[in-house]
Amino acid sequence: MSTKDCFEIINKSLEDLFKKLSKYSHKELNIKVYKNKWSIAEHLYHVWLTEVITVKYIKKKTNYPEYLINVSFVSKLRMKLLELIFFLGIKMKAPKITYDSMPQNVEIKKLRETWLKSRKSFEELVNSLDKEILGKGILRHPIVGRINLDMTLKFINMHFQHHRKIIIKLESKIKNN
Repeated sequence: MSTKDCFEIINKSLEDLFKKLSKYSHKELNIKVYKNKWSIAEHLYHVWLTEVITVKYIKKKTNYPEYLINVSFVSKLRMKLLELIFFLGIKMKAPKITYDSMPQNVEIKKLRETWLKSRKSFEELVNSLDKEILGKGILRHPIVGRINLDMTLKFINMHFQHHRKIIIKLESKIKNN
């Protein structure tokens, strides 16, 4: 699958979810359905922040292409394991950096605008990079290890779909209140 196709898929998924959630108020999206668990808005913020951190890391690493390494067999194997974990819906503790700066109330409209801009700049970054670099380990995933662009886009999609499932479950709780 081409990079362009991957971006089309993740962009459509994002737009579809925001469209689906647009019928809810700011208050409803920020309700904590379960004590000490994230609201729908917080899940969205976390997924967005994960993407932003990913892009910053890729920008930093691709500035020094001579230090990029190949993706190992072990990383490819761990990626398959991560796919299974997401598929099964197994919960994992998110790295602190991906939720540390979460606001008390997430402004969904503002988050959507910011996300679309950051996604566009991510796509522009990818399109500006030398194709040779994209096959190298441009991101260090905390579980998988060094992953290339294709694996990174796959992770972004899997991560989004994982949280989308949780958001849909939370949405059903909001509807019933």
